[in-house]
Amino acid sequence: MFTWGLSAGPAVHDLEVLTDGQRAVLRCLARGHADHEIARVLGIGQQEVAAEVAEILRRLDLPDRVGAVVFAHEAGMLHLPFPR
Repeated sequence: MFTWGLSAGPAVHDLEVLTDGQRAVLRCLARGHADHEIARVLGIGQQEVAAEVAEILRRLDLPDRVGAVVFAHEAGMLHLPFPR
């Protein structure tokens, strides 16, 4: 998938390789939350968040957290308003 030229990563259908919990972590990550905030929001430990992020990167073959954020936005996981 090539939308804005920001990622050369996986296609949107690759979201299917993630568990529901991993998709929740990815949504929080894409909203800019730090691991401790994601842990609090989802009611899991920080170490579990870090492990889930690592697994998300591995499953989607993404280089880093920034790549995961770009992917989440390009996959339409978040609907942010455009600035005026």
